Amino acid sequence: MKSYPGESTFIVRSGEIDYRGRATLPALVSYMQEAAWANTRDLGISMYDLLERGLTWVLQRMRVEMFRYPGHNDNITIETWASGRERVFLHRDFRIYNEERELLGQATSVWLVMDVVKRQLVSVPDFIIAVEVVPGSEPLPFAKGKLPQLQEAQQAQQMPIRWHDIDLNRHVTNTRYLQWALDTLPLQVLEQKQLRQIDIIFKAESMLGDTVVSAAAAADDSGHAYLHKLTSQESGKELVQAKTVWELES
Repeated sequence: MKSYPGESTFIVRSGEIDYRGRATLPALVSYMQEAAWANTRDLGISMYDLLERGLTWVLQRMRVEMFRYPGHNDNITIETWASGRERVFLHRDFRIYNEERELLGQATSVWLVMDVVKRQLVSVPDFIIAVEVVPGSEPLPFAKGKLPQLQEAQQAQQMPIRWHDIDLNRHVTNTRYLQWALDTLPLQVLEQKQLRQIDIIFKAESMLGDTVVSAAAAADDSGHAYLHKLTSQESGKELVQAKTVWELES
């Protein structure tokens, strides 16, 4: 079977906007994951299809670039397609459009397959490999390579993991990590600047009852880039690494 792109439409709801009335990035990433779910469902390789085999999808990395944010009640369309495969890494791209088909943002992501009982990554199973990757659009550059390491935190917060932080895989959901990373930045950054790019790597899972320490620091002297690191307070294990790029609000 050949893969094919999918399109999903969403209306930006009041609980998904910031004080400017625009969709938050965690909300947009949630839409993208929902669009990916719909596309994989149509291809017979959704998370539910994997769970029947004791497997699941896990997001390993995502790089998002936003040109303009949709506002409250805006109708948006998210196009998504399987864009490539490298060993155990399965790539998926996204493009976000408004009603006028203006490109608002785009993203590329990397997915892995995990054994839900052993909590270990596995080789891509044959029934997924059988879905031939046929990109519906020009693939975005794959998200790969290392990010700069945060050496000394300038801001830090502790985030106890609560019941509503947990997803279907029984670990902290990806968008919650993203939210915690952004929430750690100084208020002046969040109020005066607009997030344009994020590259986020999910390195390990955390469970109910753990506490996540979210740290951030300026990446350079420009005031436009920040490094992020989320770790488990209990084990000291690094959970998430990210870099964000911001622009002054116009």
